[in-house]
Amino acid sequence: MKLVFSSRPNKATNGFALAAVLWLLAGLTILAAMISQSNQILAERQAKLKQRADAEQVFLSSRSEALYWLSTTKATESGFGLSGQYLRVDGRGYAGIDRSTIQLQDVRGMLSLNHPKRALLARFLIVCGADESQADALMDALEDYAEPGKLKRLNGAKEFEYSMAGMSPPRGAPLVAEPEIWRVYGWQKLQEKWNSQRCSEDVTVAGDSNFNPGTATPKALAAYGLTSEQVAMVGRERASGGSTTINALQQSNQANNFLGLPDGRFPARTFRVTHSMPDMSWVFRYELKLRSNAEGLPWEISSPRRLPLASVIMPAGRAEWPKIDQISETDKNAITQPILPF
Repeated sequence: MKLVFSSRPNKATNGFALAAVLWLLAGLTILAAMISQSNQILAERQAKLKQRADAEQVFLSSRSEALYWLSTTKATESGFGLSGQYLRVDGRGYAGIDRSTIQLQDVRGMLSLNHPKRALLARFLIVCGADESQADALMDALEDYAEPGKLKRLNGAKEFEYSMAGMSPPRGAPLVAEPEIWRVYGWQKLQEKWNSQRCSEDVTVAGDSNFNPGTATPKALAAYGLTSEQVAMVGRERASGGSTTINALQQSNQANNFLGLPDGRFPARTFRVTHSMPDMSWVFRYELKLRSNAEGLPWEISSPRRLPLASVIMPAGRAEWPKIDQISETDKNAITQPILPF
């Protein structure tokens, strides 16, 4: 038998080899794209990390400047300072280091969640999405949440109501931070409208039950009965250093209990501090409490948090810091020593 060998390549083999090469090229292309994308993501993360580190360094410098004024000058109705050079604590923006902005909000200028005044909080809740029929139940639930024991108010809630709603039981202690209100029975229904109105800007869990109309936020003033026109007038007067409207309303209050504005206007020693940068999508916020020498610490910082920029109310402008070179020599000597209560 004679064997015949053909030297022509098999077409099927050639087709398979071509397909394999094409698949290999496609795989390498995909792999190269994935590596490129991974490198891009890594570079973006590194850039954001550097941006955050730079921002925090800038915020620390701005905080140091604020602490200098807060801890070495007297608290007055106009703010912290002397002879017309005052650091205002009404939430206005101050020019920080490297285009940053720092805001200091006196906690007495907000509505207290841990020391609620029912009539004021009821008005505020309606603005933030509650029906009038819901306000009493929400306030009862808030007070029951912070109060130990099993007794509850008429429209309040204790362990049984929380269990039926699939919620964790109430802590029986004051709120630690503002977001804790969403753990209070019934309050979750308000969350969407509350956030859209940015109502967290007007409430606090820090400080005492005193209220300072001189540093109050717009919604807090409205809760006390000021009209929208009066609130706008107060804002314009603050920007120019005046307080004619607040003075008139407080005098009316003293005469015939009109609107119910408290008499005092001195700030607390606790402030909500907010730092921001123009190119960042978030702000850095915390509570700053000035301590006395007897307590062993100059100040205390609590509840540091990052918040989306869209969730906070940003100031319209940035004021310049008070100038120490514009203060008299007598007052300069006065502010070189810490003025802290013992």
